[in-house]
Amino acid sequence: MIPRTMYLKESNVTESDVNASTNAPSTDLPRNEENMFWILMDCFLFVAIVLGNVLTILAITWARRLRNVVSNYFILNLAVSDLMVGVTLPYHLAFYADDTLHRNKSVCISRFIMFSLACGGSIYNLIIIAIDRYVAIVYPLSYNAYATKRRVLLIIIVAWICTMGVSSIPTYWNNFDASNADQKCELETVLPRYYILAIQMPALFLSWIAMFLLYWKIWREAHMHARRMNLGIVPNIAEKNDRKSVQVVLLILGCFSICWFPYFVVVCIRMHTSDWRTNSMTLWYKSTFALAVANSAMNPFIYAWKNTNFRKAFLKILHFKSPNDYFNSSFKMYLEKQRQLKSQTDVQDSHRTNGNNNSPQYSPNPQSDHAEENRTENTIF
Repeated sequence: MIPRTMYLKESNVTESDVNASTNAPSTDLPRNEENMFWILMDCFLFVAIVLGNVLTILAITWARRLRNVVSNYFILNLAVSDLMVGVTLPYHLAFYADDTLHRNKSVCISRFIMFSLACGGSIYNLIIIAIDRYVAIVYPLSYNAYATKRRVLLIIIVAWICTMGVSSIPTYWNNFDASNADQKCELETVLPRYYILAIQMPALFLSWIAMFLLYWKIWREAHMHARRMNLGIVPNIAEKNDRKSVQVVLLILGCFSICWFPYFVVVCIRMHTSDWRTNSMTLWYKSTFALAVANSAMNPFIYAWKNTNFRKAFLKILHFKSPNDYFNSSFKMYLEKQRQLKSQTDVQDSHRTNGNNNSPQYSPNPQSDHAEENRTENTIF
């Protein structure tokens, strides 16, 4: 029997090469299957994010009833930022398919800038919506003076400027090593540690604290308002309103917390450990990343589908009908009722004396109807 070492010497093949060749099929197949799973997961998220947010954008831009509500511009801006999150997913998937992209500095840096811009815009929009809801419910009398179209657009522009400023930092502050042939375009190898721990992490934590305080104040004000309206006479209705308010607040904060906190916890762990390339750590990172991205697919359901007018507009669009059909029919019914009232008033005036014919008559005012509609629709509760 020929010894194993003698055979290897004569054939100029090392023992490590034999072990590597025998183990290669068992490692490549699971890796390919794992990549395929995450590619399918990102494709599913891409479809869900794009469909939900495109539907929201079309509903607001096409439906006059939704477009006339100034606060819906914040919902529109949120849908745009969430749509950007979905659009960045194919760019993210390209790094699974082509390893040469990892060694291109501009392509690699753009990967993190695009994702940070889209997700940062989504988070900042959530805070803006929370502030808008807070002012609308806690200070309802001064809300109409605050929520002008010009001021809302200015707030949106400032928010995007801040988002772009923070997201563009990796352009001139990064750890990309072009001389390294084994360079991987990963979070830990490209973004500086202090950029994650000193900028992104505090921004997320402060955003969560701000949303928690604002929605807690909103819930407390809604709770007190329900009690004042019912005055203890109809306690069941008050309790029902309280439960609805609690459900909305828990849904907003719960989805944001569940989606984003696991991701940043895993990122912090990866930044403080040297064995972040292990299979278990990589699996945790990809799982929490998918969960964070999924928040952009949930936002249309939370902020738009909870509103009756949004649901009606969605159904019209999905059935290839104009979302203004319901609005037009309702407005025609309103005008018809006003014409009937006016005709009844004219009949009564015909039996009066000429001195009484100068009494004021009620005439339809569509603008006041829209103003009342905007006021009542400016609350998520």
